[in-house]
Amino acid sequence: MRINVLIAPSTNRVYGLDAPRLAAAELAFVLNESSPGALIGTSGVREAGLEFLALDIDEEAWEREETQRALGYALAFSPHVFAAFEEVGRMPAPTEERSYVDESPTLPLLQPIPLPEVDLYPSTLLSTLKYQGKTNEQFTALLLHLAAHAAGRGEALRDGSLRVLDPVAGRGTTLNQALMWGLSPVGVDLDKKDAELYRAFLTAWMRENKLKHTTSETKLTINKKALGKHFHAELARSKSEQREGRGQILELYTADSTGIDVFLRARSADVIVADLPYGVQHGAKVGAHLSRSPLDLLRNALPAWTRVLARGGAMALAHNRHTTPAEDMRAILEEHGLVTIGEEMSFRHRVDASIDRDIALARKA
Repeated sequence: MRINVLIAPSTNRVYGLDAPRLAAAELAFVLNESSPGALIGTSGVREAGLEFLALDIDEEAWEREETQRALGYALAFSPHVFAAFEEVGRMPAPTEERSYVDESPTLPLLQPIPLPEVDLYPSTLLSTLKYQGKTNEQFTALLLHLAAHAAGRGEALRDGSLRVLDPVAGRGTTLNQALMWGLSPVGVDLDKKDAELYRAFLTAWMRENKLKHTTSETKLTINKKALGKHFHAELARSKSEQREGRGQILELYTADSTGIDVFLRARSADVIVADLPYGVQHGAKVGAHLSRSPLDLLRNALPAWTRVLARGGAMALAHNRHTTPAEDMRAILEEHGLVTIGEEMSFRHRVDASIDRDIALARKA
């Protein structure tokens, strides 16, 4: 059977040009992890003047309820999917010329596929903050979606129990996406200005959207040594959710990411999602030094990051191939006991002349 997917529009024109290819790679990876053998292949098709991404699904697999559920959530969580339709047949296309029936052009009969609601909040949570160098929201969602399935934690993504850590949180793009999907993320960043701007934004946004919430900010001190600050927020959509313990928690540490195992518990994260500095506008800070390649940051940080990552957990790391070649990224991940995966899936795409962006996926044994 065939499912035709309409690709979601993108505010970033360059990213939008690559979106169909990225969607095909994303869905192939996710479905291979969540429902092996269900997806036969993908292709681009044009029907009635519209461009679709066609997913060919194994007929026998489609009959299984678990396959339909996995596919529905894969489409719902994909930032590239606008709508999906099951092709249930074909009909003759209108034509002014007479021809034999079996030679006449046809149009597909498309039945909309209802997708689960996965977004908890208004889109303003993702789109309000504007600043130079901000990561495209669709790409952020792609990173988080891939990480969950690389860790084999698709069900945890659906039920809100996936433990997400962004060790280079910046101004909270990943944290906001995690909140949008009902998760309780943890972020770490050394930049005090970015942390303060994010705290101010989130607090104002929760107030404006009338969420039930509490916040606190304390000094981060371990063994009488001051490491930075700790921002804690609890939020819920209603009083009933708050009373029933169905709210969310966000933790943001303004501290050195290379030492997160000092203040975060071992194996406390299911996934680590990081949009690493690209070495163009932002460098990677290592101690008092600024490096144009995040490799120095990774060498110093991966020992702590891997200790905080759960067994079987996964990392999804975005990087710029101009400053961090893919082979160097693979080598440093493997040096720290991680198994790189998904290399056959191409998530490489152009951002601009100075950024050739790619995603490295790795799993902890």
